[in-house]
Amino acid sequence: MIRVIQGDITKVTGFDAIINPANNSLLGGGGLDGIIHRAAGPQLKTECRTLNGCETGDSKLTLGYNLPCDYIIHSVGPVWMGGMAGEEELLTSCYLSALKIAAEKGIKKIAFPSISTGEYGYPLDKASKVALSTITTFLNDHPDSFDDICFVVQDRLSFDAYSAAIKDAAPAKPETKKKTTKKTKADFSESEAESPSETDEEPEVSEKKPKKKSKAAEAPELPKPVIPPTFSHAPYNKYHIDWLIEEVANDKPHTYVCFWMAEKNSEYCQLSLWFKGDPIFINGRRYTTASQYIMSEKALLFGDVDTYKKIMNEEDPALCEKLGMQVKNFDEVIWKKCCREIIFNANVGKFLSDKNFSDALKSTGDSVIVEASPTDDIYGAGLAKDDIISQDGTLITPPQNWHVEGSDFQARNELGFVLMAVRDYFKQ
Repeated sequence: MIRVIQGDITKVTGFDAIINPANNSLLGGGGLDGIIHRAAGPQLKTECRTLNGCETGDSKLTLGYNLPCDYIIHSVGPVWMGGMAGEEELLTSCYLSALKIAAEKGIKKIAFPSISTGEYGYPLDKASKVALSTITTFLNDHPDSFDDICFVVQDRLSFDAYSAAIKDAAPAKPETKKKTTKKTKADFSESEAESPSETDEEPEVSEKKPKKKSKAAEAPELPKPVIPPTFSHAPYNKYHIDWLIEEVANDKPHTYVCFWMAEKNSEYCQLSLWFKGDPIFINGRRYTTASQYIMSEKALLFGDVDTYKKIMNEEDPALCEKLGMQVKNFDEVIWKKCCREIIFNANVGKFLSDKNFSDALKSTGDSVIVEASPTDDIYGAGLAKDDIISQDGTLITPPQNWHVEGSDFQARNELGFVLMAVRDYFKQ
């Protein structure tokens, strides 16, 4: 019933439907989502526009168009945030909603990819276990729903992970778990003494098990986030200061737009992380500003739940950032690996939730976006607007000279470049 093959999910035959690991817009994106959209043809995006997006953890159905299947079920998986932001529940809901849609439509043969393990960063071993646990539970409750459920994965690593999860899923029923526990006790008792069973030894076995449990319970108290892998081709890494320096050096023409929240009524001020517009909804949670989301994710990344709660109860973005600077167990190396992706996700959520923001971002066209903050040369350029561009949008100061006055630090304009990646993302 459940199997795994290595191949291209857009080319496999014999299935009534395939699952597309979609983003919230349902309009296609990077990775496999974009591949499926291109293979299905432009009619898919036309139908998807009528669906008004999709919440994380949910799924929606369209026709398959040019694909060798009748239907596509678009399922929006969660972005991995360290495992403390409800990712497992959202991924479970993602698979469950897809299975329910398929069962209701009478789809008998279905092909799944590995949802959320690509650019969304969900650990492969954890994701495969969630997938198989959800599917086997559903099949136990609805044994006649499907004739064939297949995972179609792109690489050997994923093939091995899902193959192992399929083997482990079969005995993972409540009855089997109880039997496993009993066997462990029996094995433990046998290794404890060579003599035939004595009644005195039973309590010793039961005393040792709680000790094991207490050790396991202590583990989450000292979270140690690992340095995540670098996704060099992720959309949020497309633009950066070295890219712009090279563009300018090669005389490639660009126009420029600047923003800074200090000028609250200025053009493009909606692009600031501090801008308060409509509520932002990301992964089922509500945020007042993009800054609140970023700082809360920073706290979760390093396991500081107390600071996370304070940030989520604070609507002032300035105070959110102050709280974010107090996050315990902070590791700058890890943060540098993650911050671009988190900022990208914040602005994707903001784009989908706040029309003022999306209109402002769209209106920048193909211009280079610069945060003209004279006090910030990490997320901004370290210079004021009048020092960066002229009134007609041409460049005054070349990017290699952007920095806060009195500092030799090369300004990075991280927010401006991530916003350009978000703009590209929604142009697809």
